[in-house]
Parts: sequence; C-alpha cells; structure tokens
Amino acid sequence: MIVREIMSTKLTTVEPDDTLAHAANLFRQYGFHHLPVTRRVHQSNGAGVQVTLLTCEGLLYAQDIDLAAAVAEGEDQRKQPWQERRVVEVMHSAAVRVTPTASVAAAAQLLVERGLNCLPVVEYKLVQSETRAILVGLLTRSDLLIALSRSMGAFEPGMQLDIALPNSDMTPLARTLLLASELRVHIRSVLAAPQSNGTLTVATMRLGTINPTPLLVRLKEEGIQYSFGSPLLASN
Repeated sequence: MIVREIMSTKLTTVEPDDTLAHAANLFRQYGFHHLPVTRRVHQSNGAGVQVTLLTCEGLLYAQDIDLAAAVAEGEDQRKQPWQERRVVEVMHSAAVRVTPTASVAAAAQLLVERGLNCLPVVEYKLVQSETRAILVGLLTRSDLLIALSRSMGAFEPGMQLDIALPNSDMTPLARTLLLASELRVHIRSVLAAPQSNGTLTVATMRLGTINPTPLLVRLKEEGIQYSFGSPLLASN
C-alpha cells in the first residue's frame, strides 16, 4: 500500500502572509489541528493551459496560535496584537515530507519516530527553472487508522476471528485458511502483527459471514485455539 491510496487531498491551506486571525478562524471553523502553509505558483501544462500549483512552505499547528496568544497577553498591549501577526512568523518548516509513492509502512514509521501528527505529501516539479516541492496531499494519523480499519474489513459486514499462533507457528493460520476455503467461508482480511519482541502470537481474521459456526466446529475438532468475539482463550 502506498501513500497516494490513503492520503487526504481535499486540503484547506493558508499562505505565509495570512494573518493569525485568519488561520485561527479556519482552525475554529473546521476543527483542524494543523494547516499546510503554501504559496501559489502558476505554470503552463503540456497543452499550454495555465495551472495553479501549491508549493509546500511549512505547517501551522493550532498550538502555535495558542502560544502566540498567550505570549501576547504578557506583552505590552501597545505592541502588535497577535491576531495581526503573520503565519510565516510562527509556522514550522515541515522538512519531513513524503512522496505519493512512498510506502504507508515507511510513512507510519516516520510519524512515530519523529512524534508527528501529519506529513505533507509532495511531488517535486520544475517550476520556473527551479525544482519545487508541490503539495498534493496530507497524511495524518487518522488516515493511517482508517486505512488499517479498512484493510481489516471493519467497514464491511462480518465477524472477527482470532487464531492463536503458539511459538510464532503459522501452521494454525494456514490450516484455518484451508478450512475456510473448504467451507466456502469468505475471508475479508488477515492480519498477523508481531509484538515488540518480534514474536507472533495471534492472527486476526475478518470473516465475510455472520454464521461462522461450521468453521468454528472444524477449528475445535482440530484443536486450533481461537477466539470469536472475546479475548483469546484456548478452545476445549
């Protein structure tokens, strides 16, 4: 899975010269936690038509507005009000970016390792004889969670089945898949994620049926430990 498949593309942005009052209104109106900061550039496409591109200049966080307001309260009131300050004065450079073809796994690792909540998604293009980072999307932690839920079939009707993998042995999972095929039980997704120590203990399956009884009976007959709708317990 690549970033292009899950990123947000309907973006609300601000420009470096916009006021903090304008940005604060956007945060309040849409409930955002961050806003991409962009500049508009114009370029002709292959057909000679002028198109507008957004260069990625940085990110503005809601906390930046709160901090600017808090600092202003302790300053001389005759100074410039925080509402009149410009976005460029408080924004972040957003040096960490990804491209649309980057793997989702790599992007998720960046978010976790850097403690970030979002990543600008850019394509590098030659604009006015200069290579520029053009903003084409935004990848957030929410996008990752939705993608994970979708990959596990959470938005489709069905049931979750957990299969125990003793000593990281994948045999129970392989046998379960064979049994499901024999019984014509549709499997929407399979996820076997390692723990922090690298061991596999459980495989989570999303069944495309609301009547898994035939499969559960076969699992019990073969001594495969499973959990259906409750924490994993040994099947007796």
